[in-house]
Amino acid sequence: MKLINFLTLILLLSQLSFAQSTPDKLIDAMRKGDAEELSLFFHQNLEMTILEKVYMSSKTQATRIMEDFFRNNTPIDFTISFEGTKEKSRYAIGILKTKDNSFRVNLFFLIRDDEKLIYYLSIEKESEYELQS
Repeated sequence: MKLINFLTLILLLSQLSFAQSTPDKLIDAMRKGDAEELSLFFHQNLEMTILEKVYMSSKTQATRIMEDFFRNNTPIDFTISFEGTKEKSRYAIGILKTKDNSFRVNLFFLIRDDEKLIYYLSIEKESEYELQS
């Protein structure tokens, strides 16, 4: 019985160690509103939906779009509220708080050479109802 418990514990710990969370540098870049640092995590081409406007952009264009967004919405805090896996990609959902608003951020990652690269990013304003619940 002890052997089964021990093996179960080892299995659980190994799964936790392989679980990849959102990189700290990405979280810090969102928290600081640093589009250049954030762009280190962009795929060469990505899709973005920023406040209901859809972009198919290069890494350089996406960086400029995020610079503009951060210029108009200075971040105060960014936290990841959920992470998961869907097929061959990983995703994270976060909350970006600014002086005047709160935004839901969805990030979808491809894993390439053990790096997480954002291939889809969306930012949507949270409704009053969502903020209260």
